[in-house]
Parts: sequence; C-alpha cells; structure tokens
Amino acid sequence: MSNEVKIGILATVALALSYWGYKFILGSNILKNSNTYYVYYEDVMGLQIGTNVTINGVPVGSVANVELLPDQAETVKVTLDMPEHIKVPRSTVALIYPAGFMGGTNMKLSYSSPCSGDDCAKSGDELKGEVQGMMASMIGTDEISQLSDELTAGLSGAMDEFLGEKSNTPLAMSIRNLNATMANLNEASGKLDQLMGQSSGKIDKSLKHVETLTGALADRKAQLEAILDNTAQISGQVAEADLTKTIAELNQTISSLQETISSADQALSEINDLVNGINAGEGTMGKLFGDESLYEKLEATSDNLDSLLTDIQDKPYRYIPLKSRNKVKKYDRKDELTAGNGSN
Repeated sequence: MSNEVKIGILATVALALSYWGYKFILGSNILKNSNTYYVYYEDVMGLQIGTNVTINGVPVGSVANVELLPDQAETVKVTLDMPEHIKVPRSTVALIYPAGFMGGTNMKLSYSSPCSGDDCAKSGDELKGEVQGMMASMIGTDEISQLSDELTAGLSGAMDEFLGEKSNTPLAMSIRNLNATMANLNEASGKLDQLMGQSSGKIDKSLKHVETLTGALADRKAQLEAILDNTAQISGQVAEADLTKTIAELNQTISSLQETISSADQALSEINDLVNGINAGEGTMGKLFGDESLYEKLEATSDNLDSLLTDIQDKPYRYIPLKSRNKVKKYDRKDELTAGNGSN
C-alpha cells in the first residue's frame, strides 16, 4: 500500500473522529439511534445548542439546534435529540427555565404519566413548548399561588390597620375627613338643587322680563341709532370748534414769537455795529478806547490827584483860607523839625 493511500485513509478516519467528537460534545452520539423532536417558542431565553434535556433531573438528551424561522415572525424552532429507547407521551411539555441568578437556561420534559404504544411521540413529532420565569422555577407554581394569597392577606391586614375605621393614623383620619367633606358637598348639592327647583318660576319670570326689555330695545333700535348719530355729530362739531380755536391761538402765539425774535435780531445787530465802531475808533467811545496818550494823561492826572489828597491830609493848614504865608512857613518848619527828630 502506497503512502498516499495511507495518508488518505488516515485523513478520512481523522475527519470521522472529529465529526463524532463534535456531535458527542453537543450531546449526540452518531453511533446510536436517536429520535428527533421539534419545539416552537416565541423566546428561548438564550438557550444554547448542546444544553441537556432532563426528565426529573436526569439527562436524557440534548438540544441539537436552535433556529430563528425567517418566514414566521417571532418564532424559534428548537430541535431535540434523544435516545431511541427514551419514550415520551405526545402531550409532553418541553419547558425552558432559568438555570440560576448567574444566567443560563435549562430544558426539561414534563408529563403526567408514562406512555405506551401509539400514545408515545414518534421521531419528527412536535412537542408543546413553554417558558418559565425565575420565580416560578425556584418556588413552583403552587408555591407562588400560596405566596400570592399570603401577601394579599397580609396587605389586607395592613390596610385595615392603617386605614380602618378604628385606626388613628394620620392617613386614616384624613380619609375619614375627606369622606365627611364629600358627604357635606353632596348634601349642599341637594339643597342647591332644591333651591333651584323652588326658584325656577321666579327665574323664568325674570328671564321673561329681560326678554321683554330686549324686545323693546330692538323696537327702538332706529331711534337709538339716530340719537347716537346726533350725539356723535355734536361731539364732532364741538371738538372741531375747539380745535380751530386752539389752532388760531397757536398761530397768533407763533406770530408774536417771530416778531420778538426779529426785534432781538435787530437789537443784536445794532449792538454788533456799535462794538465794531468802537473797535474801529469811531465816535467818542472809539477814540477813548483807541487813544493811548489819553490813557497816559488820565493816569498822570490820577497820580497828581492822589498826591494832592495826601498833602491835604498831611498838611491841612496850607489849604485853610485866610492863613498868612508866614504862618504857613512856620508850620512847615515845625513839621520839618518834627520829621528830623523822628528820623534821629
């Protein structure tokens, strides 16, 4: 036998062993006859291929395939592979339930009694599928119902304790006060209905009077419109007359203001001409402001006048009338002596 033949046989055996090992890992033994069952779900809770299928906790098969059907909305097809000697009834339920809080899912087959003959499901049949929640899988359906009854009873007792008629809690007292308020409102509504019934005749009569008055006003509509038109016309004339008078007074005031402004302009022009003339040296004031020699003469005259006044204050005897010249000289010598002694 050539080496090529040996290599081909070895490769074939290796491939067969690999395929058998893969199937064996998934829970299917190709060397044994098995039955195939199909189950349909809306949600498989993450069920994986190779998950063990158990009956009363004993593994009896595995999940061979999980497939989402493209032509059926929200439908998942699960294929179960079980040994041929394991018989299950046609009414068997394939139940998917959580493996625990850490995640994962398991599958078990549930039925009420074993089968025999035609009552057993055949390979290729469809089994009923159900999904169980975490609470139901841990406690059980009967325990959940009992727990629900106990919780209901406990809540009822607590409600009676906190909200009962004999309870003194703030919430219970508030509810009783609210009930009393509602009763008072109902009583007040009844009295209001009764009052409305007793007063209905008077109300109808008042409405009739109002209707009569409205009709009378409607009949006098033309007269009322004429009165309103006359009133509007008179008001317009009065307003127009007042406006005309006001405009005339305003025009007169504006004319007076214009005359005043013209007079002020003329006065300012004359003042301007006067100032220009003074600056040009015209007239008496112009000559006074423009002649520097006159200023010097006035300053010299002022100095002489100041000296004269000082001399009159210091030597008044010189200016006393009827004084002889000798007496004046005598006083002058006396003043000179006095001044000389003072300087020494």
